[in-house]
Amino acid sequence: MVYIRILLSMIAAFGLSGCSNTPEPAQLDVIREGRPALWKVTGSKPEQGGAAYLFGTIHILPKDVHWRTPLLETALKKSDQLIIEVLGLEDTQNAAKIFTKLALSPNQLEIEKRVKPSLRDDLDAVIDKSNISEFALNRMESWAAALSLASAQTNNLGLDSNEGVEKKLIAQFGELKKPVGGLETIEQQLGYFDTLPEALQRDMLISVIEDSSDTKTSFEKLFNAWISGNVDVIVELSSGGILEDPKIREKLLVARNRDWTDQLDKKLQNPGIFFVAVGTAHLVGPDAVQIMLEKRGYKIQKIQ
Repeated sequence: MVYIRILLSMIAAFGLSGCSNTPEPAQLDVIREGRPALWKVTGSKPEQGGAAYLFGTIHILPKDVHWRTPLLETALKKSDQLIIEVLGLEDTQNAAKIFTKLALSPNQLEIEKRVKPSLRDDLDAVIDKSNISEFALNRMESWAAALSLASAQTNNLGLDSNEGVEKKLIAQFGELKKPVGGLETIEQQLGYFDTLPEALQRDMLISVIEDSSDTKTSFEKLFNAWISGNVDVIVELSSGGILEDPKIREKLLVARNRDWTDQLDKKLQNPGIFFVAVGTAHLVGPDAVQIMLEKRGYKIQKIQ
C-alpha cells in the first residue's frame, strides 16, 4: 500500500479522485525540517563525461515543511538539466484524458463484485469518504479504481500536489531557463498498471480497502523516513504489499529502474550535470537505480 501512495501524485494531478468529504484535514504528526537523501554519480573518468545528482522524492507533501538544504540548493544550481519521472502532468486536462482512455473499459464488473463479500461494507465506507460515485468506479478497470480511491484517502489528509517536490523543482529550473526532461511518458507510467493481470489489479483494490484505516499512519511513516533521509525505513516500507510478488516487483519497479539506468548511462557519456528527481522507492534497496549504475562502473557517493 505504501508503494501505491508513493505514486499517488500522478493520479492526484489528474483531478479524478473527487473532493474530500472531510471538513477539516487530518493533523499530521510529521517532521517539519530535514535532510532527504541525495546521491552524486560520477564516471570512472569524470573529465570524459557527465555527472548526476539523484534525489528521491515524495510527489505530494504537507504544507510548511522544509526539505531544502544548502547542499541540495548547491547541487541544483550546479546542474544543467532537471530530469523527472514523467513530463506533462502540469497539463491536467490532457493528463485526465490519458487516464480516462486507459482507465475506462466497457463491460466492467460492478466494483462491489470485485471484492469478497466480507469486504463490501468496508468498500462502501471507502467510497462514501472518497466522494467518487459508484457509477464512475464501476466503469473503471480495477487498477484505476484502486489508485483513485487511494488518492482520495490521501486528499483527506490535506495534502496538495502543488506542494510536491517535482513541481517546485520544475518551477525553479524554469526560472533559471534550464531544460527539464522526463524518463517516461504519462501513457507509459499508467500502462504499467493497465497491463497488470486482473487478479493482481484486484489485489491492489483489496489492499486499498483493507488499509484504509491506516492511511494517516502509513503516510506519516513514509514522509518522516523520507525527510530524515532514513533509507532503511523506506526500503522496509516499499518492499511489502503487492511488491512482495516477484512478477509485480519486476514490472512496477525493477524493469523501470533498468530502463532509467539505460537512459542515464547514455546521458552520462556526455558532458553536463543532471539533477535526477524520481520517486524515492526507485533509489532504495538492492534494485535501486544507483546500484545499477554502480554495476556499470559509475562511482556513487551519498552526500546527504
